[in-house]
Amino acid sequence: MTGVLTFLVGFIGLPAAGVNSPAANVETATATVTATVTTTAPAPPEASDAPSSTSGSPAVRWTGPLLVSGDFNLDSVPPQGAMPTDGDIELSQINDGQEAVLRSARANLAVVPRGENPDAARCTVLAQTQGRRLADLPVAVGGKLCLITSEGHPSLVTVTAVHPEAQNASLDVHIWQKTD
Repeated sequence: MTGVLTFLVGFIGLPAAGVNSPAANVETATATVTATVTTTAPAPPEASDAPSSTSGSPAVRWTGPLLVSGDFNLDSVPPQGAMPTDGDIELSQINDGQEAVLRSARANLAVVPRGENPDAARCTVLAQTQGRRLADLPVAVGGKLCLITSEGHPSLVTVTAVHPEAQNASLDVHIWQKTD
């Protein structure tokens, strides 16, 4: 909010004591002072790429980028490549150079609705109620999946880049401690 305040300040010119001159007339000088006051309203909370958290959220087990080209075990710290069909998530192919096709033989993968940034509790609910196992899920850059690892860790996977020439994909992975 911006406003302008205007003040009129007057000065009365008085002759020096004992001086009787024509310049001893009373004069008034007027000055205009302008002050600009600016206040800033608090900005509305912006959407963030970091998962939202609540006071009851479990601690973060591991978070960071991964470059995947096959199966990946998300229960190890840091996550690492696994033997075929032993991982929690697998890059099965790249569709038209635009989407990473992800699947899992061990975990239910659930697509996160666009614009949502789930915490551990929400990822758990999505994986349990909407998750699919052994289904190819094409995920474009910016798309997210929730899953619960084979050892019970809620996880959020975001596709950050697809590399068709190398047949791999860059993921941002957020893994929480187990919830009982």
